Amino acid sequence: MTCWPLIMLASFLIPAITLPFFINYLKKHNIGQKIRQEGPDLHQHKMGTPTMGGVIVIFTLIIVLLFVPYNKFILWSLVVTVGFGLIGFIDDLIKHIKKRSLGLLTMQKFSLQIVFALMVVYCVQQNTDLGTEIYFPFLKNGINLGIMFVPFVVLMIVSSVNAVNLTDGLDGLAAGLIIIAMLSFAFIAYIQNIGSMVLFSMIVACASLGFLVYNFFPARIFLGDVGSLALGGALASVAIFTRTELILLIIGGVFVIETLSVILQVVSVKIRGKIIFKMSPIHHHFELCGWEEPKIIIRFWIAGIILAIIGIASI
Repeated sequence: MTCWPLIMLASFLIPAITLPFFINYLKKHNIGQKIRQEGPDLHQHKMGTPTMGGVIVIFTLIIVLLFVPYNKFILWSLVVTVGFGLIGFIDDLIKHIKKRSLGLLTMQKFSLQIVFALMVVYCVQQNTDLGTEIYFPFLKNGINLGIMFVPFVVLMIVSSVNAVNLTDGLDGLAAGLIIIAMLSFAFIAYIQNIGSMVLFSMIVACASLGFLVYNFFPARIFLGDVGSLALGGALASVAIFTRTELILLIIGGVFVIETLSVILQVVSVKIRGKIIFKMSPIHHHFELCGWEEPKIIIRFWIAGIILAIIGIASI
């Protein structure tokens, strides 16, 4: 029988213990953050901060889950997490090799994400009893999407990984929100009596907490695309296997707001020739309004907690 307390403790301790060694390795090989020229000037001091910390988070999940009894949902959740992590790793590697802030081109990144998501959803449907039904917030009955289930879930997965990626712009912001969301989905899975998703969600939350020890302001290491895409994939997989894809929009509401701020900014510039925010994603807007970084992070976390409570209440 799986000893849950030990599994949770190991999930926290592995990144907490190994990250200092990984940070030193990255510094030795000059693997650091590249800052976008169009980004806020306030971030220039972060240039060179070790990145790709998500590698340790993924490593933790793989090691810990080796000691967990086989379960199809956990296996596919790990596949989704590692798969998107690999796409992010390629992106980070290109940035490092070419010494620039741009890795994969936008179309290249989206194409890889969509193809991988399609493959995973098809395989999951063939190898599990997931079905094609999803739950609606605040409604008792779900809806069967039928043939629309695959495109819907692919859209949800790709949106989730990119939303987390966009949010990962301040020290500890994305990691903290992932912890809040994963704890929320662990509770939802517990209510639904889906023990495998309770366990997976808790492992991801604990591993993210171990990472946050070194990622909170001032960050000693960043997630990198390898980490943000992987955690976005983990979040999407838990929503899929608890059939709460639409409730993810509430629990992950801060991720949604961050993404919408980018979309609205782009649309406004193209149609009106004017900006809505001083800079997008919206956390940069508040930075340019004079808010200190820790203040933005904490307030966004509080918003995440409030939205998580609403999301849980909607079950």
